[in-house]
Amino acid sequence: MTMSLSFCSCEDWTDVESLDIHTPSLEEQNPQLYADYLKDLNIYKASEHKLTIVSVENVADPSKQAERLSALPDSIDYISLNNPDKLSGNMLDEIRIVREKGTKVVYSIDFSKFEEEWKEMKKANPDLTEEEGRAYLDKRTDEMLALADNYDGIIADYTGRSLVSLKGEELEVYTSRQTNFLNKLKEWKQASDKSLFFYTNVQYLTAENMGIIGLADYIILKTALSTNGDDLSVKALLAVQAGEDAKELYEGTNPVPADRFIACVQLPQPDDKNQVIGYWNTVDSEGNKTLATQGAAWWNVQASTGFERKGMFVMNVQDDYYNNTFSSIREVISIMNPSK
Repeated sequence: MTMSLSFCSCEDWTDVESLDIHTPSLEEQNPQLYADYLKDLNIYKASEHKLTIVSVENVADPSKQAERLSALPDSIDYISLNNPDKLSGNMLDEIRIVREKGTKVVYSIDFSKFEEEWKEMKKANPDLTEEEGRAYLDKRTDEMLALADNYDGIIADYTGRSLVSLKGEELEVYTSRQTNFLNKLKEWKQASDKSLFFYTNVQYLTAENMGIIGLADYIILKTALSTNGDDLSVKALLAVQAGEDAKELYEGTNPVPADRFIACVQLPQPDDKNQVIGYWNTVDSEGNKTLATQGAAWWNVQASTGFERKGMFVMNVQDDYYNNTFSSIREVISIMNPSK
């Protein structure tokens, strides 16, 4: 059943620019069969399986098939919108359609973007203070959290920096900003029943802030630039070890849950002739570089010691539409969740 879910979409249209051609959907042709299909699909989503999470560079008003959430493979578990404030009536309809299939729609809050905005403001006006900076970062975080009413959860994107290289005032500023951001996420999660993903380098969090990680439904590892499966495992183990180093603050218990790690990958870029983005440095039997999506999917089904592999986050999945209509994503799903 899982393979059939990954290889079929009920609304697999073809873009037609000049003709208005309507192909009856399965729902229109056989409402009962479609209702049974949705029931089975939701049962699958609720069962134990490797998660498939994707992000899309959504537009305000989708018109082409490649822009529609409903065109994505039905067995995707979470769709994350990169532009969460762009919600037209058509996009809300798209969200309704995929929710019927058991797919949840979330969005990303990228703290580094807020810091870049503040850096530009500070450059234009050097007299601005760090106190004003924290107030601005808090305001931007609050604005983004306020969008959650239309969504099923958020992906909190926090890259951070190595604490080893930070000293004095720089460390103080870094710690203060991090604490403010994570506390806002903590307050939001404790008051909400929505999903929370942390997309972060856990080892770049201060020991005092590690406890907030436990509130996350899943932890997405910062592995978009990884080039092999060993690096994915190292990133997971670094997160676990960071918790071990901080457990004295948590009554001897590791505050980093090791049972909810998600790997992150990118898709290949059409203009990347050197095959850097979206590829690993490993090769197949024919000497071709391994696709990051394919490599991470196989990594997910391997056994591990000290942590659990729960699935994959594929960035900017809209690029895969023209690859034989989401061929890479369908392959990911079938590898991680083969037919039983």
